[in-house]
Amino acid sequence: MKHSENYHVQYHHTDRDFNLKLLYLAQYMQETAVAAFDRLTLPRREIIEKSLAFVLSSISFKFEREIKKFDEICVETWALPLTSATFTRNYKVYNEATGDCCIIASSSWVLIHTQKRTLVNPKTLSESYTAATEDEEVGFRAVRKLRMPDGLETPGGENFLFDKEILYCDIDENMHMNNTVYLDIVQNALWKVMRNPQPGQPGQAGQQGQPGKLGSLDLSYNSGASEGKKLSVWGMKTTTETGAEVYIRGKAGEDNCFDARAVYTKAEYT
Repeated sequence: MKHSENYHVQYHHTDRDFNLKLLYLAQYMQETAVAAFDRLTLPRREIIEKSLAFVLSSISFKFEREIKKFDEICVETWALPLTSATFTRNYKVYNEATGDCCIIASSSWVLIHTQKRTLVNPKTLSESYTAATEDEEVGFRAVRKLRMPDGLETPGGENFLFDKEILYCDIDENMHMNNTVYLDIVQNALWKVMRNPQPGQPGQAGQQGQPGKLGSLDLSYNSGASEGKKLSVWGMKTTTETGAEVYIRGKAGEDNCFDARAVYTKAEYT
């Protein structure tokens, strides 16, 4: 069953070029998914009574058109039927004025027991979930495991970008950093990588290095980050004939909390 919510893009939800920030895109998507789930009385009751929770494990985005300040947008979401130990939720984001689909996303979730902190196969849930799903695919699934390049975490620290202290306002009810906050970290890391040359590459710090538009983004959530931890964020860029790929990793001590890969293309938005 599809569900949609409408949003007015606020001024403070956009960056200095008036494009919607990834943080707020993720928050719109999260609010839409929560609203969709809240409509399902029986499944929600089952989740609460069994002390269960869905946890995001990965998400992939395809970007077709920019979303600007004051745009009116519609976020549509639906879950695919349960066929494995993971749970897939898809999204489409439309510009209400033009009807254009601007962003497509697919996310993968796992079901956990919140007290035992163990994985639960979602196939054990009641048929109420199957009745509330849709078969429509979006043409891709969330990348489960990202292959990161060798040399990302350089001993000399050349690829180190910044530290992010995890504070009270970053934490959600699962006592880990909310999955939307990771998108804010990733966008800041992408900006930092694309604005500065990599070791051995020509250029000066502060130059605009972006070869075109952000075409896609994959994000894998590997380990929960709790309050008081410090994320060390690393990033590097590789150039291609069609644009560039940027790889981002966030670690809390030895724990790899997330990996991300962004693909930039030389083509402009249509």
